Parts: sequence; structure tokens; C-alpha cells
Amino acid sequence: MVDTMVRRGIVEKVLYVECDKPDFCIELMEKVDEELSAQATVYAEMRGSKILFRIVGFEPNVQRAMIKLREIVNLVKRLRTARPRAGISSEELTKFARRAVPLDVLAKVLRVQGVYAEVRGPTIYADTDLNTLISLAQAVGEALEKLSKMPLGHGLKKLVAAAMVLTGLNPMQILQRAKEIGVVNEAGELVEDWEKALDKLLEALHTATEGEELEEV
Repeated sequence: MVDTMVRRGIVEKVLYVECDKPDFCIELMEKVDEELSAQATVYAEMRGSKILFRIVGFEPNVQRAMIKLREIVNLVKRLRTARPRAGISSEELTKFARRAVPLDVLAKVLRVQGVYAEVRGPTIYADTDLNTLISLAQAVGEALEKLSKMPLGHGLKKLVAAAMVLTGLNPMQILQRAKEIGVVNEAGELVEDWEKALDKLLEALHTATEGEELEEV
């Protein structure tokens, strides 16, 4: 139920949310405080098995905050029910991780770690828990952000990002080793499928850590 009251140019909207589990209530209120406090004044109050949210401010801000509030409620509910084994869509994962992530890169990282993962259309299926999936998605996304200004081809960026997450090495160290083993040519181009190249690179890096240290770049 939503009520609206106009008072001296200030708009107040009220939203009741069913909340029958204390941990859900706490998680929801924390999420709302984290994401909405800068947009409008938000008050939250427990009333039986419901949370009463009151949003107060100038109308445009309140309207935006109300839309965002509904999105947060739906997101928190979905976070509690989503199961990677049953499939997580790219759109959902983007909301969960707060960044867009190539599903093929995420699936490859999981498989290298020994976790079943496959991509079917816009959905990833993985034999892991949601928190692990989100954490890895964020790591892949952060790696790709670091590579965004580097003049690398699409496939090469996937290779380097996955290697960064899996090894903790920086991009230049990874590219150096990739050139040394011949999966990247002197022009900085990937010479084969990025997943096959990644397998070769990881094997080479594993061998290197046993017999030598990579030069800091």
C-alpha cells in the first residue's frame, strides 16, 4: 500500500513490505540505508510482520527513491532464493554484483577452480553457492575495469582478466608470460582461442612458480 501526502512542497510516500523473518528485515533495512540515504530521507519502522518505509523529500527525489526501493526489495528477495545450480541470468548477476560480467569468463574461472559451470544462452549454471558466484563475478568485473584503457583485443582481455583473478598477477606480468609461451604474438594479438590460451598460460605460470619467480613489471 502506498500513500502520498504533499506538505509545503515536500512529498511523503509510504511502502509496507511483508517481513516475516528477522534476518530478511535486517538485510533489507541495511540495503535500503546503504543505497537510498543519499537520494532522500528514508525512515524504517517495524510493525508486526511488516516494515513501514517512509520516504520524505522533494517529489522528483522521492519518486526516484520509491522506484529504487521497490527494486531493492525485489533484489533482496531474489538474493535469498536464487540458486546458481538452477541458473542465474546475466541480468540478475549484473544486479547482484553491481557490474556487467561476461558469463563465459566467469564460467571458465569456476571450471579452472574445479567447479562445474556452463553457460546456456544468457544464463550461467554453476555448482556453487550464490555468494561465491557473486564474489567471483565482482573480481572478474574489477579485472576487466583495470584493463578497460589498455589496447587489447576482446579475447585477450578475457584471457588476462581470468588470469588476474586466478593468479593475482598484474596485467603486464601475464602478457609477458603469454608472449613468452607464444599464445600472444609480438603485435600483442592473441593467436588462438582465449580459453585454450588460458590453459596453456596457467600451466606455464604453474611451472614458473616451481622453478623461478616472474619478473616484477
